[in-house]
Amino acid sequence: MTNQAGYIMADNNGTIHGFGSTPDAARADAIEYLSHAMILLVADDADEEEIPCEASWMRASDLRLYPASPALMAAVPDLGGDIAWRLDANRIAVLWDEEVA
Repeated sequence: MTNQAGYIMADNNGTIHGFGSTPDAARADAIEYLSHAMILLVADDADEEEIPCEASWMRASDLRLYPASPALMAAVPDLGGDIAWRLDANRIAVLWDEEVA
């Protein structure tokens, strides 16, 4: 079984937007990253007509929280969030080529 070292927040395309040792830390990191990237995180029930047309945005439900392996947690700071990863049989996020027990 893969050991868990923390959590990642990833979008529907698999891009990792945040990570941390706890779910709250991963969420906070994702919100901070999106803010720095000037991407507006909007509520799922927000009316699209109320979102500024010039804004880049994504719905909150587009982000998913996953437990992550030590190798993936170590790779994100060095490689960024656009790296190949997958869920193992226990739904823990691991590097694409990571060996799992």
